[in-house]
Amino acid sequence: MQREDAEELHSLGFTAEELEELALSAPAVTDPVNLVDVYLRRSKKREDLATLRGHLRDIVRWCRGEDLQIRHVWFEQRSASKAHVRRDEFENAKAAVLAGRSKTLAVWKTDRLDRRGMGEVGGLLDDLDRRRARLVSTSEGLDSSKGGRIVFAILSERARDEARDIALRVQIGLDSHRIIGRAPGGKPPFGVRFIGDGKVGPDPQEYPTARKIADLLLGGMPATTIAHRLTAEGDKTRTGRHWSANAISRMAQSPLWAGVVPYRERKTDEFGNPIDKWGWKADPLVGSDGHPVSCGTGVVSLAEWYVIRGLFNSRTVRGALGRHGVKTPGKLLTGIMLCPFCRVGMVSGGESYRCRTRMEGGPAACIGVRTKASRVDEEMGEAWVTHVSSLEPEDPVLHEIAQRWLAYQDPEREERRKHVAAALEDAERRSEELDDAYYVHGRMKADRHASLGKALAEQMDTLRAELKALQRQSDLTPLLDGVLLAEGWEAATLADKRMLIRCAINELTLLPSTGQGDRRPIRDRLRVDWVAIGVVEPEELSD
Repeated sequence: MQREDAEELHSLGFTAEELEELALSAPAVTDPVNLVDVYLRRSKKREDLATLRGHLRDIVRWCRGEDLQIRHVWFEQRSASKAHVRRDEFENAKAAVLAGRSKTLAVWKTDRLDRRGMGEVGGLLDDLDRRRARLVSTSEGLDSSKGGRIVFAILSERARDEARDIALRVQIGLDSHRIIGRAPGGKPPFGVRFIGDGKVGPDPQEYPTARKIADLLLGGMPATTIAHRLTAEGDKTRTGRHWSANAISRMAQSPLWAGVVPYRERKTDEFGNPIDKWGWKADPLVGSDGHPVSCGTGVVSLAEWYVIRGLFNSRTVRGALGRHGVKTPGKLLTGIMLCPFCRVGMVSGGESYRCRTRMEGGPAACIGVRTKASRVDEEMGEAWVTHVSSLEPEDPVLHEIAQRWLAYQDPEREERRKHVAAALEDAERRSEELDDAYYVHGRMKADRHASLGKALAEQMDTLRAELKALQRQSDLTPLLDGVLLAEGWEAATLADKRMLIRCAINELTLLPSTGQGDRRPIRDRLRVDWVAIGVVEPEELSD
C-alpha cells in the first residue's frame, strides 16, 4: 500500500532504500495521538534539496525518540513572509492536524513555519490547543503543549524581522546593480540575450526576425498585421508559437529591447504595503544625471524605441481595465469634436459625424447632433491655418503650440526633457537635505558639507543647462508664413493633421442645427476653444 505523500518524498530526492531506512516507505497506521504531520518549506527553487532532506532526517530522529510515526510529509516552495501568498501545502498540513488525523504538527525550525509574526503563529497555537494538539520545532526543542508559547512568540517575531531585513538587503542589491547598468533577472525580450555581468546584446538567432519587426513597426504597420505576416512567412516566437499582436507589443515596449535597464512600478495592497506584483509595462531606469541607464545593446536604438512606444500609445486608449486598442480614425475630427449635449467625442459614420452616445444608446441616451464630415474637415483645416499664421512670433501661445508639436514629432526629446527635469528636482531636494543636515541639525562637518555641496551644485548646473537646451524652440518660420503653413497642412498625413489640431485647440464642439435643411455656414456651428495663455472664452468661427 502506497503512502499519500509518496510523490512529495520522491520529489525531495529520497531513494527507496532511504525511505525504508526512515520508515517512510509504507503508510503509518496507529492512533492519531502517535502520528505526526511534517511541514517542510523552501523559499526558492534554487535552495538545495539536500538541506531539506537533512531537515526531515532530524525530524525522523526526534519522532523515534518520542515513539511517534510520521503520517504525512508536506513540502512546498513558497514565501512564508508575504500575506498575499497562499501556501496550499501549509494549509493542508494545518487542516489535517485540526481535523484530528494527527495530533502533532512538526517543523524543523520556527522560521520554516511562518515569517509573519506572532499574529499568525498565535492563532495557529490557539486552534491547536482547543483540539489538544501541538506544534513542535525539533531543532529548537520547542513544544507548544509544554509551555513553549512564549518562546514561539519571540522566535516568530524574530523570523518576521529577519524577513524584513532579507527583503531590504535584496532590494538594495537589486537597485544598486540596476543603477550601475546591470539588467535584472528574468527572460529578456525576443532578439536580446544576456551576455554576462548583467549586460545584454543581440541574440544571433533571433535578431534578424526581431529587427524585421522593428522596421515594420517604425514603418507604421500595426502589430496585428505584422503578426499575420510573420505567421505567413513561417517565423515563430522563442517558444515555437505563432506571433500575436500582444506578444509583439510586450516585446517592443520592453526597455531591454533598446539596451536600457527597465524599471517597473511595484503594486501595493489597500494599506500601501508592497506586494509581489509589478506593472507589466516598464519604463527606462533614469540615473542621477537624468539619462536612461544603459545595460548593453538591444535590437533598436533608444530613439527608435521611443518612436515605437509612441506609436503603440497612439493606437490605444486607457479604460477601466487598462489600455486597449482602438481603430485608426478615418476622419480628421473623430473623437476630437464633441457633442454639445453629452460632451462625448463624435464618431464618423459613412460621410457624417454623429454623436457616439446616441448611436450606442438611442435618442433616450442623448439628443445628439450630426453633420457632413467633409464640410467640417475643410472648414477646420482653413481655420487652423488662419489662426496659427496670425499669431505673432513672440506670442507665448505660438510657442505652446510648437512645444506640443515637438513633443509629438520627437518623442525621445520629450521623454529626455521629462527625465532631466525629474533628475534636477531630485538633485535640488538632496541639496536642501544636505543644508538641513549641516545648518539645522549639525550632523555634518564643514569640509564634508562643502565638498558634497560643490558636487551637487555642479550636477544641478549641468542639468539646468541641458534642460534649457531641450526646451529651446526650433525654427518657427513655417508656423508664421501662411503660404508655407497651408502647403504643409495639405502635405501632412491624416495622423499629423489630427495631432496639429490637438496642438492648437483645447476643445472643439459642434453646435446643434436650427432644424432640417439648416443652410447656415458650417463655421457658425463650430465652437472652438483655442490654446491660450490665461483664461479666455471659447469663440465661434467667423469670417
